[in-house]
Amino acid sequence: MPPLKHRRAKNEKGSPSIAQKRGTILDRTRELSALLTIAETATQSLDTERILKETLDKSLEILRLDVGYIRVLEPQTKNLVVRAARGLYSPELLASMTPLDSPRRSHGDIIFETREPYVSSNIQKDPTFSRRTMQREGVVSAALVPIMSKKRVLGVMAVGSRKPHRFYKTEINLLKAFGSQLGAALENAQLYDEVSGSKAYIENLVEHAGDAVVSTDAQGRILTWNRAAEVVFGYSKEEAIGQTLEILLPPGRPRELEEIRAKVLLTDVIRNLEVKRKRKDETVIDVALAVSALKDKENKTIGFLHLAKDITEKQRYEKRLKELDKLKSDFVSNVSHELRTPLTAIKASADNMLDNLTGPLSEKQTRYLVRIKSNADRLARLINDLLDLSRIEAGKIDLRPGHFSLDRVAQEVAEHVRAVAAEKLIKLEVISDDGDGSAWADRDKVVQILMNLIGNAIKFTPPHGQITVAIDKPVHDWVKVSVIDTGPGIPGHEADRIFQKFYQAAQAAEQISKGTGLGLAICKALVEMHGGQIWMESNLGSGSTFSFTLPARQPFTESQAAD
Repeated sequence: MPPLKHRRAKNEKGSPSIAQKRGTILDRTRELSALLTIAETATQSLDTERILKETLDKSLEILRLDVGYIRVLEPQTKNLVVRAARGLYSPELLASMTPLDSPRRSHGDIIFETREPYVSSNIQKDPTFSRRTMQREGVVSAALVPIMSKKRVLGVMAVGSRKPHRFYKTEINLLKAFGSQLGAALENAQLYDEVSGSKAYIENLVEHAGDAVVSTDAQGRILTWNRAAEVVFGYSKEEAIGQTLEILLPPGRPRELEEIRAKVLLTDVIRNLEVKRKRKDETVIDVALAVSALKDKENKTIGFLHLAKDITEKQRYEKRLKELDKLKSDFVSNVSHELRTPLTAIKASADNMLDNLTGPLSEKQTRYLVRIKSNADRLARLINDLLDLSRIEAGKIDLRPGHFSLDRVAQEVAEHVRAVAAEKLIKLEVISDDGDGSAWADRDKVVQILMNLIGNAIKFTPPHGQITVAIDKPVHDWVKVSVIDTGPGIPGHEADRIFQKFYQAAQAAEQISKGTGLGLAICKALVEMHGGQIWMESNLGSGSTFSFTLPARQPFTESQAAD
């Protein structure tokens, strides 16, 4: 756009007259006054519509023009939308939305690309006014300036005339100044709307949160109190705000809040703190509490945020479950003991008869007695498992750890069950990386673990299969033992459930003996009593590996304890 100059009337000597100078000064004063008015409106108001309309009115007034509009960019749609208009009445124009990415290039596209004003002395002949809505309104000349903030175009302000009008440079500069003021005002209003929206969203989240949300100042005075807090503690918002959290303390806990605040100042946050709190009706409830520090821009603690959940019923249920679990364990233990005595007598009688102490037996009698003895042995194993499990759950099993050779223990267990494996033509071997694999554990409990794992492997490995007990070299003071079989494998989704009480993995259709589902649960409990871990790795059709870890040496010596 070529530079625009004011035409200046000159006196006979070519210099402006005093009247003309006075007129120029008055014009400048009016312009500055208009700019000041717009600046005041833009900085003192967050009403976007008011700012746009007053800026457009003042622009037309100062430039003595009769038509104008302001289009603002909608960030979501990238459309320029008319937000204010004067002297224009076409519904098509007022409701129009101009997309920036339209294939038809418009004056709006030019302004957004160049960030410079666009002036057209005759829009009838200007191809960028292709929509022809302003032409139908009778507009002849128009000037458009960008509404900008921080070098970012937010919209377009257009002014025009229904008569031919030449826009001077001073007019364009004034319009640009108006556009800059509008840009700053629009950005402030948008930021305010975003902050207000975010604040309202957060307040709505807090108000409708499932847990009690309470904020306090640094001295513990309540500042916010949501609906869940009203339900949990019984105080309404009006009753609680302004009070201190001491209204929730049960008797005999005067320093609890002070201690919590001191811990939060050290750690910034406390989680899963279970405390007692008093409701408005004096009922004492159990609460799970999380407390964090609220800080200002200088990282100074200015208050505390408390999240509270009423766990009274949960505590009551857990207590009742523990009581029921103890009753169950006691019942299982008592019944198992009661069953063991007559079962021992049955086994002894069957053994005596099989040893011909009661006289010769026929083949049929022998067959029946062998079946009785086999089922008695199976029932005895079940009773022993139940007793072991009940003692473990009751915490009545004590470990007697000591140093021993894992390799030697594994060999002894393998030798004990080798005959059972041989019946199914299963190869059973023990391998050790260092030939010793010493451990610090309860030898009898390790024997029980190995018996269960190797017994399971024999049970589920098909004939002509192989079972390997592998003892690895100690790593980080822990030694790993693995029992590897060539059985049908276990689905991956059962890996976590396989160690649960009474749970049994899906067996092959031909598998008859399914066991009780207690052996692996007992193994897990015994391993974890030693501080170790037990896990299973398996794929269907490629066998299973059960591994566990034990301490390779005594965790603490007497000298270390003394230190």
